[in-house]
Amino acid sequence: MAPVETGTRPTTDRSYALLGGVLTALSVALAVRRPWSGDFGIHAATVERLRLSFTDPGNPLVDAAGPSPYYSPYPLLLGALARLTGAAAVTVLLVAGPLVLVLLLWALRGFVRTLSDRPLAPTLALVFVLLLWGLKARLWSGFFSLWALPFVPAFPSTLALALTLLLWTGLTRARRWPHWVGLGVLGALIALVHPFTAVIAGLGALALLVRHGGWRWAALASGEAAVLVALWPYYSFVDLLRAGGQLDAIHRPLYDRPWLYYGLIVVALPALWLRWRRDRRDPLVLLFLGALAVVVVGGLTGRYALGRVWPAVLLSGQIALAVELSGPLPRKVARIWLPATALACLAGLAVQAGNLLYLAPPALLTPTVRHAARMYVDWPDYAWLARYVRPGDVVLTDDYFALRTVPAYGARTIAPAWPDPFLPDQARRQRDLATMTDPATDPATRTGLMARYHVRWVLEIPGKWDIESGTPVATGPKGQRLYAG
Repeated sequence: MAPVETGTRPTTDRSYALLGGVLTALSVALAVRRPWSGDFGIHAATVERLRLSFTDPGNPLVDAAGPSPYYSPYPLLLGALARLTGAAAVTVLLVAGPLVLVLLLWALRGFVRTLSDRPLAPTLALVFVLLLWGLKARLWSGFFSLWALPFVPAFPSTLALALTLLLWTGLTRARRWPHWVGLGVLGALIALVHPFTAVIAGLGALALLVRHGGWRWAALASGEAAVLVALWPYYSFVDLLRAGGQLDAIHRPLYDRPWLYYGLIVVALPALWLRWRRDRRDPLVLLFLGALAVVVVGGLTGRYALGRVWPAVLLSGQIALAVELSGPLPRKVARIWLPATALACLAGLAVQAGNLLYLAPPALLTPTVRHAARMYVDWPDYAWLARYVRPGDVVLTDDYFALRTVPAYGARTIAPAWPDPFLPDQARRQRDLATMTDPATDPATRTGLMARYHVRWVLEIPGKWDIESGTPVATGPKGQRLYAG
């Protein structure tokens, strides 16, 4: 193995610990405030189903049996903790967020240290990972940034990213067979927890193997991981891969004006170029090229789900830039590159810092303030439903926010808010939901469909459709009305 790039002085830098401590404290405070995003609902619903039943949880969103790719070791652990402590699934998931963030911070520092012992390299890497994205922020699972900090720490994708960095670190240090056995287990966990991140993990592993060798042991570890994944009882990974094409439509936005969402990474291109000039097998360069190739293939072939590999394109550049700028630079280069990078970081901070206002008193977050700060959407609160809706009850609603939230509190919806490759009647459910919420539908047809799906509750949103029968039970924030169906 080649030596890491060395700094000019063997000092210990505490800036990473300080910055990591600040981020952890922010994560804890934000978890207390409970900001919400769309994907949080599905993950909380998954934990809730597993809290109720380990052996037969059913679909996490609708009243149906069958497997789900969301049932991975991570929510299984959280479901067990929820059952042992008696805490709600939402609470357990929120508590998990800061812990996962700490693991990610530790893993990022460890991986950067395999590339360089320059004291500032890990700190710069963390700064760039948070800020160097684009001039327009995007909240998407697996796209970890400052703007996403209030929402994604508890997501499986964040845990999978931390495990990926640990896997890459382990690949550079593995010497004996027990190490490779552990890496096989780690690879299986990544694949089960978040299959999209597993693609990134695989690309990075290949890049590191090209640089450091160890192909024979890596093949055995990969075989071990494949066996463990195949033995996972909650869903078939092979069936998930076969159904991957169903996810392309919802991922098309990842290819919308990429320069706008990822353009700030341009300041990292010189770092990748310098590393390629020094070493044609540099793992960060190989990861960048491999991930970019996957993304391009996805765009050219319409397999837009491959856009989930965009974070690897940026991560390789962010870390490469951190390593290069943490060392000595020619004066002429520094005069241009350092200010350009600083300006890019300031631009990223201006674009993304607005979501930290979730820490402010809610009364101050007026629509004007939220718009000026470019905050994420003002997600409605549905926690009040838990006083009425029991776990397993079916709620009829077609509201965008409600569909993505009420399952977190134990309810089920008619149709899933996200594409589900393992739900055979998904299309029919979508059509029936549209029929039930169509004002032109006659009462008899609506009543028959409600009986088919065992609807127990109807949730109305002001300005939406109105039902013609039902017993009003409660009124929630912003005029939400709950009826007994």
